[in-house]
Amino acid sequence: MKIVIAGGGRVGSVLAARLVAEQHSVTVIERDAATCTRLFEEVGVVTVCGDATNPQMLEAAGVTSADVVAGVLARDSENLAFTMLVRSMSPARLMVRMLDTSYREAYRLAGVKDLVAEAEVVVAKMTTAIDFPQVAGSLPLGDGDTVLFELALPMRAQVAGQTVAQVRSMEGFPRECVFIGVVDPQGRATLPDGNTVLRAGHTVILVARRAHLAEAVTFLTREPVGTTGVAMLASTLRKVDFLAPLNTEELETVARGAEHLQRPAGTELFRQGDAGENFYVVLSGEVQLKDTGGQSVALVKQGGFFGELALLTGEPRTATAVTATACELAAVGRDDFRSVVMANPGVALEMSRILGERLSRVQGIKPSKRWGLFGR
Repeated sequence: MKIVIAGGGRVGSVLAARLVAEQHSVTVIERDAATCTRLFEEVGVVTVCGDATNPQMLEAAGVTSADVVAGVLARDSENLAFTMLVRSMSPARLMVRMLDTSYREAYRLAGVKDLVAEAEVVVAKMTTAIDFPQVAGSLPLGDGDTVLFELALPMRAQVAGQTVAQVRSMEGFPRECVFIGVVDPQGRATLPDGNTVLRAGHTVILVARRAHLAEAVTFLTREPVGTTGVAMLASTLRKVDFLAPLNTEELETVARGAEHLQRPAGTELFRQGDAGENFYVVLSGEVQLKDTGGQSVALVKQGGFFGELALLTGEPRTATAVTATACELAAVGRDDFRSVVMANPGVALEMSRILGERLSRVQGIKPSKRWGLFGR
């Protein structure tokens, strides 16, 4: 399409660059000669150096044959004069960036149907981000009563594994909330239908009434009733053999210090030879451990753990860890672990015994080398 933009400032420059990248024919009208030169050299856009409220400049820019004309000038008074001139010269579709909403009726009378109220868009996005930190991005639609938003589904989301049709039929899900896209961890987007299955770790794109946004976010991020958070991780940590001597309170202390991670498939968590400062517990997904040649030596599934030997012995990593699928992980650090263990000497000794037996059995390491965690 042939597009004319009035104003080469911040918004005009970015808009022109995007449109040129999408193979549109773009001309920018801008007063400042230096800006015109920069746009021509950096963006490759045709520029007309002059006043966008001058009919001669509009003719030079090709407004009479344009498909779309956009006004992004610094003041609404200039934008209004520009749009009235364009309307008298061309049947092109008119779009305007409105700074002051008191100009809304004047723009309407001038024949502008596509108005972007900059302040309203910014305020709506910021208030949505403040009220709903789970929302990755949002865009107000129409008069702002409707919102398009992105939401990443937690790894333990209750809706994970359900189809779009099933979720929409569930009690508590707002009827006027519509799924319009699903993006996987690799960034591939699909247009969903009723049979599309929602997956943990994927991002869903929806449209909802602002009044129903809280219901939608709460419903989609809800986790199953039962142990969650620290208690759930502590329960998982109890299955790790060398942590068996820790009581519930001590395990929960370790769990509270753990870093919660979400990683897409193909993420390298650590490389063979790296220092071991933490070990990992797989909360969901699968992690592949590979040798120097890139061959798989183990596949760690949900509930499993890895990386503990390097942390406990102080020796370098013996394998490379890569997520085989989208994963949710808990990373337990050396310092958090040490603070709990060293607070109870009896527990430390029992853990040393268990670790020594396991290392001797699995790797043939002599007990004298097992003190990397506790000191010599």
